[in-house]
Amino acid sequence: MPVTVIRIDDLTRQGITQIEQALAWVTANQSHMGIGNAVGAVTGGKAEVDLRGLNAPFATSANKTLVLLNGRRLVNHPFDGAAVDLYALPMAAVDRIEILRDGASAIYGSDAIGGVVNVILKREQRYSQISVDTQGSEQGGGAVRRFSLVGGAGVPDADGFHVQGALDVRRQNRLAARDRPFASTGVLRGNSVDWTSGTSFPGDLDGFEPSLPTCDKSPSLPNDDASACRYDIVSDLDAIPANEQRTALLRAELKLLDEWSLGAEYLWARNQETSLIAAAPAYHCMRAGSAFFPLEAPTQLVPELCSGAEGVPMVPGGLVDWREVPAGKRKRQNTSIANRALLELKGALGQNWDLRSAVGRSQGRSTERVLAGYVDDASMQLAVWNGLVNPFGPQTAEGQAAIDAAQIVGPVQIGRSRSDFADLQLRGELAHLDAGPLALVIGLEHRDERSSFDTLDVTASLPSLGLDPSGDASGSRRVDAIYGEIGWPVTRALEMTVAARLDHYSDFGSTLNPKLAMRLQATPEILFRGSVGSGFRAPNLYDIHRPQSFGFTFGSYDDPRYCPGGEAVDGANAGAVCAQQFNVRVAGPAADGRSLDSLRPEKSKNLSLGILVEPVRSLSVGLDLWTIRVRNLIGGLPEQAVFDDPAKYAARYVRCSQLEAGGGTTVSREQLDTCLNTSIDPIAYIDLPTENLGTLQTSGLDVSMAWQDVQQAWGRISIGLDGTYVHSYRYQRERNGSHIEAAGRYADNAPIFRWQHAFAVNWSLDAWSVTLAQRFKSGYADQAPENHVSSYALHDLMAQWSGIRGLTLSAGLRNLFDRDPPQTLQLSLFQAGYDPRFTDPLGRVLALRAAYRF
Repeated sequence: MPVTVIRIDDLTRQGITQIEQALAWVTANQSHMGIGNAVGAVTGGKAEVDLRGLNAPFATSANKTLVLLNGRRLVNHPFDGAAVDLYALPMAAVDRIEILRDGASAIYGSDAIGGVVNVILKREQRYSQISVDTQGSEQGGGAVRRFSLVGGAGVPDADGFHVQGALDVRRQNRLAARDRPFASTGVLRGNSVDWTSGTSFPGDLDGFEPSLPTCDKSPSLPNDDASACRYDIVSDLDAIPANEQRTALLRAELKLLDEWSLGAEYLWARNQETSLIAAAPAYHCMRAGSAFFPLEAPTQLVPELCSGAEGVPMVPGGLVDWREVPAGKRKRQNTSIANRALLELKGALGQNWDLRSAVGRSQGRSTERVLAGYVDDASMQLAVWNGLVNPFGPQTAEGQAAIDAAQIVGPVQIGRSRSDFADLQLRGELAHLDAGPLALVIGLEHRDERSSFDTLDVTASLPSLGLDPSGDASGSRRVDAIYGEIGWPVTRALEMTVAARLDHYSDFGSTLNPKLAMRLQATPEILFRGSVGSGFRAPNLYDIHRPQSFGFTFGSYDDPRYCPGGEAVDGANAGAVCAQQFNVRVAGPAADGRSLDSLRPEKSKNLSLGILVEPVRSLSVGLDLWTIRVRNLIGGLPEQAVFDDPAKYAARYVRCSQLEAGGGTTVSREQLDTCLNTSIDPIAYIDLPTENLGTLQTSGLDVSMAWQDVQQAWGRISIGLDGTYVHSYRYQRERNGSHIEAAGRYADNAPIFRWQHAFAVNWSLDAWSVTLAQRFKSGYADQAPENHVSSYALHDLMAQWSGIRGLTLSAGLRNLFDRDPPQTLQLSLFQAGYDPRFTDPLGRVLALRAAYRF
C-alpha cells in the first residue's frame, strides 16, 4: 500500500513541536483547519488533517480522513463531531506516524475515504528523557515554549511487567495581526472596502455619519469617495491566538501467561486557545433629542425603547449602526479536554493465531467562554436610548460605567462527545501455500456514540455571537461491524489482498465495502502495486443534530433587491445593504424539522496504481496514481453560490417580513438586529442548512524519492523528497449542479494546491547532524479572480549535537530566509492579506532544544 512513514526523531531534528506541524510535511494533506481558524470562529481551537483536501471547498471539518492512535479510534472534537483534534495527540510519546494515502473503509469503516493517519506510540520504553524547547521570532510575538518528560521501566518477558508515561506541555504567545505588515490591514488594493467592516466606527444613524469626512481616528477610515467611514477590523485581530496544549499518557502491561498479557492505557489532553477580534457590531434605536443624537441627522419613527411590542408608541428617532469599541475587543476562550481509557488483552492461540481485544471509553468536552468585549444587548439599547452611551465619539464617565456594567463574562456553549467501544481481532494462517502463508484477519467492533451541544441562555443577550439559546441538541447511536482481510500469495512474485467490511448503524442501516489490492514484485528492483475499493462516511451525530445557529457570511455582498449592481436604490442606506456581511442560518435536519434520514451517507470509489523502483540499494523512487470519487457530499451550500445567482436561490433569502409570519423557523423578527430597520425589508438571513450536495472527483500523482550515501570519512548524506500533484479536482455545489474545476485555484472556501512537495537533505557524522528542509506549495488563482497567489516555500536549517552521553542539543532557524506569506484577497477567514491556514506569519524563528536521556 502507498504508506508514508514519519519518524518523530526526524521531526524533532527539524524543530517541530506538535503533530499538526508534523502532518504539514505530508504533501497529500491539504488541511484548512488550524489554530488560525479559531480567530472569530467557533472551532474549539482544533487542528485537523485532510488527505486529498476532500473538504476544502465546503469549509467543513476534515471528516474524510480517519485518525487512529495505535490502530484505534479517538473521539472526534465535540463542537462538530467530524474529526480528531490533532492537539489531543501526545507527541512526546509518539514513535512514528503512518499515513495510508489510500481509501480504507473496507478495514476501518466510516471516515477513511481519503486515507488513514495512524499515530504509533513508543513500545516498551526503558529509559527516561526530559526535554525543553524554546522558539522565538526575530520580529517578536508568537513565542513557543515546550516541556516534555517521558519514561518507562520493565520488560514483559523478563520482568513480567512494563510501565511508561509521558507528559507534554506546549505554550504559544499570541501574535497580533497589526504586528505583521502583510496582515495588519484590510485595505488590500488601495480600496477601503476590500475587507473592512460595513459597520462603521464611530457609527452612523440611518446612513448619516457625523464623523465624515475625516472619520475621527484609526481604525476608522473613509472610503475612496469619502461617502462613508469604514472600520478596519483586521488591525484588531489576532494572527495567531494564544494557545496551550497539555497531554499526558500512562500505559502499563502485565504478563499473564507465556503468550498472554493484559494492558491498560489512559490518555488525557487539554487544548486551550484565547483569541481577540474587533469590537462587536450593534444595531440600536436612538431617540431624537437625546444627548448624543446628531443635530443634522434625519429622523424617522421608531418604537419607544425598541421593544417591538404592539401598542408601544412610535417616537422620532433613528437606527444607529455602530461598533461597540468602548466595550473593548471581543475576547473568547475555547477549552477542549479529551481522554481515552482502555483495557487490552492479547495473546497467542496455538502456533499460528493471535488474538487482540479491547474495551474502553473515549470522550471529549469543549467549552467556549466570553472574557471581554461582550455586553448585554438590552442594557446597551437602554443606555443608548436614554442618552448615556455615545455611539459617535468619546464616552462620559457615566456612559463608560454603563458599558462596563453591561459586560458579560462566562461560558456560552458546551459540547460533549463520548464513544464506548469494544473490539476483537483474530489473525493467523489459514494454510501454507507454495508461495507463502494464506493469511487471514477477522475482526468485530462495537461502538455506542453520544453527542450533545448546549447553548447557554446568556447567549440571547449577545447577538454578535450568532448563537441560538434554544438550539440545544443531542443524539446517540450504536455502530456494529465485522470485517475480514485475506492475504493470498498467488505466486512468489504476486500477492493479492481481499478485504471487506460490513457496518450497521442504528440510525442509517447497513453498508458493505470491499477492497482489492495487488502487489507484484516484477524483478528484485521493480515493484508494482494497486488497489480498488469503495468507501463511505455516515453522517455524524453533529451533522444530524446540529443546533440552529446564526453567524455571518465570510465575504461581503450586495443585497440583490436593495443594492443591485453595487448601487443602493432610493430609500435604502448603502451602509446597510451594499458590501455587507449578512446573517447565515445553519442547522441539521433534527433542529430543522426534517426527517433524520434526509441526510444520506457519503459514498466513494477509490483507485490507485503505483510503481516502486530500487535500481541500487541506496536509492528508491516511487510513483502512485490515484483517483477518488465521492457522492452525496454532506455540507452546506456555499454562500458564494447564493449571491452569484440570487434568482436561482431566491428561496435561500429569508427577509424580515417572512419572520413575522413564522417562515417555518424558530427565530422571531425581534431577535435579529438587522430587522430593526423597518423602512425596508432587509435580509434576515441566508439559509444554508446541512444537506446532501453533489459529487466530488479528484485524481493525481504522488512522487517519492529516497537516497542515502554509504558512510564516508566526512560523514553520510541522505536525501528525501515527497510530492503530490493534483491533476483534477472537480466538484458540484449541489446535486445535479455544474462541475467546478478547483485544482490550482481558490474554490469557494479554500484553495486546492496543484503541487506540494517536502524536500530534506541530512548530513551526519559522529555526534553531529545537520538538516536542511524545504516545504513548497504552488501558486493558485485567488478568490478574487484578478489576483494570482504566488508560490510559497519555507526553508528550515537545524543542527544537532549529541557529544555527551545522554545529552542532545539542537539549534537552528525555521523559515531561514524570512519569507512572508504571499498576498491573497481571500475572504473566508477573519484575517486578511494572507491565508493563515497554509502559511506561517511568524517569519524567521530561532529554535533551541535540549534533551537529556537517563
